[in-house]
Amino acid sequence: MDRSRQERIAFVQSDQWIGYPAATAAMDRLESILHHARARRMENCLLIGDSNNGKSTILETFAARHGDPVRLREPDGLTGHRPLSVVLIEMPKEANEALFWEAILERLRCAPPRRSENLMRYTCAILDQLAVRMLMIDELHNITRLPPRAQRDRLLLLKSLSNRLRLPIVAAGTRDAEAALKTDEQTANRFEPFVLPRWRLNQEFRSFVASYERLLPLPEPSNLADKEPLTALFNVSEGTVGRVVRVIQRATETAIEAGKPRVDLALLEAASRLPYGGERRRVAG
Repeated sequence: MDRSRQERIAFVQSDQWIGYPAATAAMDRLESILHHARARRMENCLLIGDSNNGKSTILETFAARHGDPVRLREPDGLTGHRPLSVVLIEMPKEANEALFWEAILERLRCAPPRRSENLMRYTCAILDQLAVRMLMIDELHNITRLPPRAQRDRLLLLKSLSNRLRLPIVAAGTRDAEAALKTDEQTANRFEPFVLPRWRLNQEFRSFVASYERLLPLPEPSNLADKEPLTALFNVSEGTVGRVVRVIQRATETAIEAGKPRVDLALLEAASRLPYGGERRRVAG
């Protein structure tokens, strides 16, 4: 509260984590998978949710908690590395399989192999040397943009990678991702679904809004968890966490810019009418 308006607005726009029950349960599930003993058939998980409902936030927060900085590599091998428990990538939209392996190497800040080396074998060797214990793949539904043959190849790649390294894979996507997995029964059977539901206008939603309000750098309480503003937030949120947070952020930014001590219903309603640009990262579980 003792910072400048610009600094307070920057804080409002920054990423935050609030562990509401569904997000906490998802994080607990990922911890269980991470610490599961190596086995011939590893546990995998598919985090399913509507667009803008916190999937990426959960993956990014989990990866941040378990990822150590990695200093990499000369063409002849790794130097000065530390174990990296979790690697998070986004599923490429293109059919070129090389982009999948290159995404992993880029996340590891690892130089590509020599032209004579097999990209898959090279990447698997790096993962093994770094003792990576989980691969996380966001936006799995991107594979639905691929031709049918490329979709099958990408699913077989995931199964082969898990088997080869005894590495658990956690993916996140919409219901389209679940439908894509079901096109290959063997791959689908390896991914246990975990569904992130949309909000309901209940005590959990009230608690989340109240918790988020406590982060707002405003001199007076806005009481956003009271019936009228809470109902207004729910109605404009479409039941998704990203939309709830974005409306609160915009209303708070306006309050700070206007020198108002709190967010009122009029500010919420004005913020809800602004064009919405998509999910913010690591905003809330």
